[in-house]
Amino acid sequence: MKILFVDDDLMTHAVMKDILKGWELIIASCAEEALDNFPEGYDLIVLTDIHMPGMGGVEFLRQIKKRYPYVQVIMVSSTEDTRNLLEAYEAGANDFVVKPFDKQDILKALENTIEKNRRWKDALGQLYLQKSRKSKNYEGQVYQRKDGLEL
Repeated sequence: MKILFVDDDLMTHAVMKDILKGWELIIASCAEEALDNFPEGYDLIVLTDIHMPGMGGVEFLRQIKKRYPYVQVIMVSSTEDTRNLLEAYEAGANDFVVKPFDKQDILKALENTIEKNRRWKDALGQLYLQKSRKSKNYEGQVYQRKDGLEL
């Protein structure tokens, strides 16, 4: 699992590097840098600060969801402004961690996000299997397999 962490605070970069030892961590200092070098793939979670110079975290989240709707985003902020939190939720944020955070806050948010992704993948896999078991011939008849399942 890749983690893209976006924050303009260099001290927070160091803290995150320590917390996420053993994870594939990519760090960017601003949303624009992160979008320009956005890692491809379904095995990505983004952790981003909500307040950054230039493009803020909520707009960054909107850009991610527009381009990569499958990517899960966890917002990180020291803000007490509930308006930003609600905007992030409405824009598709998966979770929210309040600064100052500790290792358990980050790991719990990641664990919840990974579990959510696993449930979606399992559900999609089951739906795909059910769909592939049923196929109709050109007259609309359902084929019967030898093991008794309909095709």
